[in-house]
Amino acid sequence: MTSPEAATTGPGGREVAPAGTAPAADQGVSNGSRSARGLSMATLVSLGLRLVGLVVGMATTSVLARYLNPEGYGLFALALTLGTAAAQVADMGTTITVSSRIAREKAAAGRILSTGLLIRTSAALAMAVVLLVLAAQGAFGGSSAIVSVIAVATPLSAAAILTAGATARFRPEVSAILALVQGLLWLAAVVVIARIDGDVVLLAWLFVAVVTVQTGIGVLINRRLVPLGRPSWAEAGRIFALSWPLAISSLAVMAYYRLGSVVLFHLQGAAEVGYYSAAYKFLDVAQLGPAMLVAPLLPLVATSLAMSAQRRELLLSLATRTGVVIGVGTAVLLIALAPALVAYLYGDDYTPAVRPLILLAVAFVGVTMGYVGTTICSALGMVRPVAVLTVSVAVANLAAQFWACARWGATGAAAVAAGTELVIGVGTCLLAARAMTSRLPVRELTSVWVAGAATIAVLWSVRLPWPVEAVLAAGMFGTAVLLTRALTVADLKRVLSRRAL
Repeated sequence: MTSPEAATTGPGGREVAPAGTAPAADQGVSNGSRSARGLSMATLVSLGLRLVGLVVGMATTSVLARYLNPEGYGLFALALTLGTAAAQVADMGTTITVSSRIAREKAAAGRILSTGLLIRTSAALAMAVVLLVLAAQGAFGGSSAIVSVIAVATPLSAAAILTAGATARFRPEVSAILALVQGLLWLAAVVVIARIDGDVVLLAWLFVAVVTVQTGIGVLINRRLVPLGRPSWAEAGRIFALSWPLAISSLAVMAYYRLGSVVLFHLQGAAEVGYYSAAYKFLDVAQLGPAMLVAPLLPLVATSLAMSAQRRELLLSLATRTGVVIGVGTAVLLIALAPALVAYLYGDDYTPAVRPLILLAVAFVGVTMGYVGTTICSALGMVRPVAVLTVSVAVANLAAQFWACARWGATGAAAVAAGTELVIGVGTCLLAARAMTSRLPVRELTSVWVAGAATIAVLWSVRLPWPVEAVLAAGMFGTAVLLTRALTVADLKRVLSRRAL
């Protein structure tokens, strides 16, 4: 899920509302020959690449935000938000459905992937037409001209489904490579525009160029992993049958995740969207943590019904504990460093973004839990309850956005986002436990929340230079996690095991 922050990270973005797939306990397909240690090493390599991408993305953000100023940045952010939303709606839950099926049905991988690509491309073309028609009618105000250009790239977004094959093959580094290439190309485009004093429409065309290059590279890499086969109407029927509840959920997620920016734009103007987008950028880059976590989690869970009850519970426990530690730990650092981060990256003009950033740091805890819960539910076919949850939350979110944005602008939008993400995160983790017929490690999860709250309380009670606060926050929270045994040495040994998965 990307929101306004997509404006500074480039063409890609986090996928929303993964689609489900039916359980396949009777198939008994192995996850593959990689050991836990091999997968952990691949994940660490991927994390390293993502960290480099994070630095590149933040540099891009700084250049772009300072060049466009809050109002111009808000207009461009809104256009990319709408473009990414269109791509996510076009996904219709197809990507994770395809990845889960490939993980279990290796012999049919090429046919499954090519069918999914055809579905995504057709839907993306339809969404591009919708954006172009609305932009031609001036539906997006000052962003309409930019949206009309961004819409050209929407069909190319369908190629993102090719990473489903890499995910199913336990190759998380592939998507990290593509993300880094995207980030470097986008940084180059932004620097060129800033130096030649180009306008935002030209920047939008460079965005399209970056998407085109990224898509070509993705296609070339995929040919070595899962060669495309012949699309099948029968396979399309299976994909639709499994993914339609999450397609509905995807629409709901798009509504509460993206339309908040549209509401804010119409009620408060482009500058407030600029502040909100600046704050949301930090969540965008922070999502590399949960993204790394769920990359190996999806294919593991897809075949977990063939595991023993004890192993399923261990898998759920480790995934949720790790997710909450990542979420709360990141939130603590963002809250502690919010003023320094905003001032350093954006300058004094963006000071109003500090308060939204603090609230969105809280939202990140829910985002991380949502990554874990939704991935598990999607991989095991428990998609209808997730759809019901997200639709209900989306309705409440939009109602709250109109009220909060009108009164408090970007701060109100961030507060609503925080409440929404926490509800979704907790709700999907509860559904995940039900799907795996296992129990959540409530004591350990609660201890992480308490450790995070205590760390923030200490930081707010004293005034220290930001480097000292950062070290203190990391030290206090890390110590608390170890003392409460939220993560243990035994967990580390499990992920470094030489046993085949």
